[in-house]
Amino acid sequence: MRTKNPQKRRSVLEPRLPAIACALTSILAVVPSAWAQGDQTDAAASAQGVAELPAVTVTARKREESEQKVPISMTVLDGKTIETGASPSDSNAGLARSAPNTSFADSGGQFGNLFLIRGVGSFAPLSPDDTSVVTYFNEVPRSVYGAPPTLFDIERVEVLRGPQGTLFGRNTQGGAINIVPNAPSFKREFSATTEIGTHGYHVGEAVANGALSDTLAGRLALRYSDQSGTVPNIASGGKDGKVQVGSARGSLLWLIGDNTTATLTGYYDRRESNAPRFVWYQNPDFPQSAVDPDGNITWRDTGVSLKVEHDFGKVRLTSLTSYQDDYSHQPLDLTDGLIYSAMTRQSPSLYNVPYADLADITFREKTTQQEFRLSSNDDGPFTWTGGINFFRSEFTNNAVSQASAAAFNYQTQNGTQHNRITTNSAALFGEGTLALTDKLKATLGLRYTYEHKDAGYEFIGNGSPAVVGYSDHDSSLSDRFPTGRAGLSYDWSPNVMTYATVSRGAVSAGYPVTQTNGPYGKAEVPYPRSTSWTYEAGFKSYWLDRRLSVNGSVFYNDVKNGHLIVFDASQALFTTAALDYRSKGFELETAASLTQNLKLTAGIGYTDAELVHVPTGSSTGAASGNRVPNVPKVNASLGVQYDTPMNIAGYDGTLKTSVAWQYVGNRAADVKGSFELPSYSVTNARIGWQHGNWEIYGFAWNLFNKQYLVAGQAWTTGVSSVRIGQPRIVGVGATIKF
Repeated sequence: MRTKNPQKRRSVLEPRLPAIACALTSILAVVPSAWAQGDQTDAAASAQGVAELPAVTVTARKREESEQKVPISMTVLDGKTIETGASPSDSNAGLARSAPNTSFADSGGQFGNLFLIRGVGSFAPLSPDDTSVVTYFNEVPRSVYGAPPTLFDIERVEVLRGPQGTLFGRNTQGGAINIVPNAPSFKREFSATTEIGTHGYHVGEAVANGALSDTLAGRLALRYSDQSGTVPNIASGGKDGKVQVGSARGSLLWLIGDNTTATLTGYYDRRESNAPRFVWYQNPDFPQSAVDPDGNITWRDTGVSLKVEHDFGKVRLTSLTSYQDDYSHQPLDLTDGLIYSAMTRQSPSLYNVPYADLADITFREKTTQQEFRLSSNDDGPFTWTGGINFFRSEFTNNAVSQASAAAFNYQTQNGTQHNRITTNSAALFGEGTLALTDKLKATLGLRYTYEHKDAGYEFIGNGSPAVVGYSDHDSSLSDRFPTGRAGLSYDWSPNVMTYATVSRGAVSAGYPVTQTNGPYGKAEVPYPRSTSWTYEAGFKSYWLDRRLSVNGSVFYNDVKNGHLIVFDASQALFTTAALDYRSKGFELETAASLTQNLKLTAGIGYTDAELVHVPTGSSTGAASGNRVPNVPKVNASLGVQYDTPMNIAGYDGTLKTSVAWQYVGNRAADVKGSFELPSYSVTNARIGWQHGNWEIYGFAWNLFNKQYLVAGQAWTTGVSSVRIGQPRIVGVGATIKF
């Protein structure tokens, strides 16, 4: 990997953006004529063996439907696409790059599941439920402070754009990410996979599935992956950036009767990473870190869920019960020697004293959820879903910090924090779609949520004169708010649908997990509820006898009190900034079955997101017209899959090739517009040969070894830090199924 200062480089793709957009959208120009000539092309395509695109079933409205019939902008990624698009050590980032107008907030803290969609969201959370995009795994919301879900043995991922508060619930102001794992079945299935590559990369996977009795089936999926670091640490020695992931998931399907099923799922995710959070951007020897200890974050997440369904004929009753226990720990060196030396002009050795300036942070969250819902079964003139949801979260933050005189901007953190936040939430919801004519449908959905939050903050000083000796404050708040959507859709033909919707989104009020006032003996201030209106119009279509799909949408978001974050360099803390902002743009996606063996997917998103109504002289440093941080104006992706028969040494088999190209435009580092993170592209590739139950393959993540930046902070004038993306990894693997 090149180590030149990336601030001096511009992506070679930036001047080509108009060409990229033109290439990805030009397909629309040929669609009308192709539709008109469909009768002639059908016979020819059939003769050439061109297959139609496979049907895609989604549960975006809590019932099974064709993706092309749901009036919601969405990207659906199947397991094969994820296999190439998202590496085991960088799964959430790869997932985000695969979907238009989706970003992953990778700032390096203990939050592993923070996304933005269409410019709505933040790059750091204030609390465990402070997110505008919620990640659901097997219908259960994952904590923003939990480990990223391990994306293996996955049926599909649905990236739903726009407010999803009606059916998915709390805090889905920007959208929702619905991860659907492979379910147990009565078919016998066993597989084992191993991979080895550069930078100490290795992976082991095993999946077992089958019948345990006539009415009971089980599935077990296991994965372990490891990757070494690549960023030299001049303080502690070695290289930072390792990522180690272990995951186990088991599920049981019980056919209780002819009309009743129960699915029990349990999981365990463990992840460790010491990828550096703050890397001095102006370093002539970039990238280097200078922290001791190295900031290794450990996540341990466990969870169990029980889903019971009963079919009454015309309606289906679903009960979903879940429990999760999420734990994370990080020893954080408060003074990177390189950054602090650049700020003070002092020797790095002043700050490279091991454990002299340290924050030892432990987060834990226990959540329970119970949902009951009824859904219509038939595809008649009126389809609907309604229910009730209860949610409880118990979160604790226990942190011990000590700062020497050298850590001049951490003096108010000298002491021990015991912080707790308890959330109780209840909601009623319902959504229905009525066929007004045989082509025109109207949709109306509403959810009403009540939340009560209790917060307790205890601070114990360690004798530093900069803090009080002891502080203890309790607070509580209640919040009530509606969310929902209304829309119309029109079926121009069985293969072409247009729609328009208006949606109301919200993120509830709450309390921060870290004290900023307690060290002064003052109570913490809650942050306000954020609300939004979203206006969207779009279309979904099949062409050329379902060998080509083209979907598109335009949107406008108006967000009030958006939960953005300001990096306060004077305390090296992320603090609250409730600011108004607006975003507008479009998405365009296509999939094509070019031949029986060749499949193509492409997508592009454009988002123009900027702050509005910011008071003059705001203490946040923000100003109206500044860009919303971490939001690229353009992101795009292109995927190619090619399978063809190939005989090797007399053995018949199949050559299997896939390539994924992902582009992310430049982004503002913070609300102040201090500097921009440059645009970048990542290319992943895989080529293999399958013979019978065996497959051997080679792979590359970040094939062209692009050095890219995923987050940044401004410390003082001329001194900033960044976080670095994944390096190139090249390797080989093998899979056996039996």
